[in-house]
Amino acid sequence: MILQNKKAEIKFFDHFDKQGGYDVFDKDGYLEMISWMTDLIPPRKNKIIYDLGCGSGAFTSHLYQAYPNCKIIGVDISRGCIKRAQKDFPKIDFMVGDIENLRIKSSSVDVACYSGILHHFPNFELVAKEGHRILRPRGTFFSYDPHYFNPAFWIYRSKSSPLHSNIGITSNERLLTAKEIGETFSKAGFDTKIQIKSGIAFCYIAGKTKPLLKCYNVIDGILGKTPFARFFGAWVVGFGMKKS
Repeated sequence: MILQNKKAEIKFFDHFDKQGGYDVFDKDGYLEMISWMTDLIPPRKNKIIYDLGCGSGAFTSHLYQAYPNCKIIGVDISRGCIKRAQKDFPKIDFMVGDIENLRIKSSSVDVACYSGILHHFPNFELVAKEGHRILRPRGTFFSYDPHYFNPAFWIYRSKSSPLHSNIGITSNERLLTAKEIGETFSKAGFDTKIQIKSGIAFCYIAGKTKPLLKCYNVIDGILGKTPFARFFGAWVVGFGMKKS
């Protein structure tokens, strides 16, 4: 099994403390992603929800609003990101941690949210197994990651593309398929459901492609309203319930 280069992740994300945080979507984009999650996992009181791979807390802050009267905890391997998250969102609990080896009691969590983090692992079998360990019976996970078969993502981020760019990403990052997420979490002990979606607007991208960002957002928004989004959408959205 190829292991994650954790030093590369820490080095890349630590500097976002001084850069004002890592915030990739616009407000409407976050709200749309949250709506996908709440459709699958309706808000209920007194649940314990971990945002695993929370970065500097942007998505975590929206979880905090969407799931009132729940305990929300953000976890990230980057001390810099956690420092920034604690500064920007003091009402939310954050902790430094490796989601392959969490310091969390077994069968103690209701919801594990993987905030665009699975694609940062060459193989996320250990992540799925650890998620199964910490979740209570019938506990659920939610994930979202860039889709391998989305044309824009493939052209810009696939190593098979002649126009591939590694600017603004770590050496671990790759595009994911619905099949890989479904099979990995099913093998770890989950009943899984995978969807392909589009319609999330970016507000951040590194490199010289920034002028194309507005164009991408418009095209992806249109794609999200068509039947083609089920096959070529930008995001693989995962959901699963722990069997036992």
